[in-house]
Amino acid sequence: MKTNFRDIQKIIDHIEINFDREITAHEIESISYYSYRNFQRIFFKLFNETISGFQKRLRLENAYKKLIYTEDSLSEIAWQVGYFNIQSFSKAFKKQYTVSPAEARKQKQDIFKEFIESHNADLKVEIKYKDAVSVYCKFIKAKDYNNAEIDVLWKEIEPDAELFEAAYGIIRDQPLITSHSHCRYGAAVTSNEVISGLVKNEIFGRKYAKFTHQGPYENILETYRSFYQSWLSGEKFLLDNSDVIEEYETAEITHIYFPLYE
Repeated sequence: MKTNFRDIQKIIDHIEINFDREITAHEIESISYYSYRNFQRIFFKLFNETISGFQKRLRLENAYKKLIYTEDSLSEIAWQVGYFNIQSFSKAFKKQYTVSPAEARKQKQDIFKEFIESHNADLKVEIKYKDAVSVYCKFIKAKDYNNAEIDVLWKEIEPDAELFEAAYGIIRDQPLITSHSHCRYGAAVTSNEVISGLVKNEIFGRKYAKFTHQGPYENILETYRSFYQSWLSGEKFLLDNSDVIEEYETAEITHIYFPLYE
């Protein structure tokens, strides 16, 4: 059977949304139209990890983000990501990151230290609610959000400049937590017509901390550094572990939306 990207992306989206519980073979077969065994093979070939390993990693990565972004208790976070007791959560977390959840929370500044070291935080941040937007998107694994891989994806989706009314980047992972080889980037565009090879999805629909990068996209990390420096220095809001959205207004202006904890 020929691998169908839309089917693959559909089941991956389902696994990501339901990362905090066991996904049954019946669910995967009914959504993907593949046998569970065949889909396991395809999934491992694409991502170099098993479905259960992928889910476990998502649970722990989301837990790590909650630990550093929010003030939720350890037991609340354990329950939110699918662990029914703090002991099993702490054991799995320490095995993955070599520190306990409590230690990870205390060491929040250390996680960002090298990334933002000696960086001047001069950035205007505003709190803004963004209405939901329907988009067509495609995700890739972009090692450490490598610009070259992202450029190739955009040339595939939008070979001619400004073909679509609006374009967005979906930053699904936190590269200071997620292994660089597993970082996922989604290119998303708005369209009134179905776009072959892309999956329809919805972005925004909540409150964000918005800031703007001005200049070439290859320098965007400097703006992220400014944001984290500002946030760690005492911004009075909590972040969420959901997707960060980049809105591409022009080649030199990118608005960045960090989801706020609700």
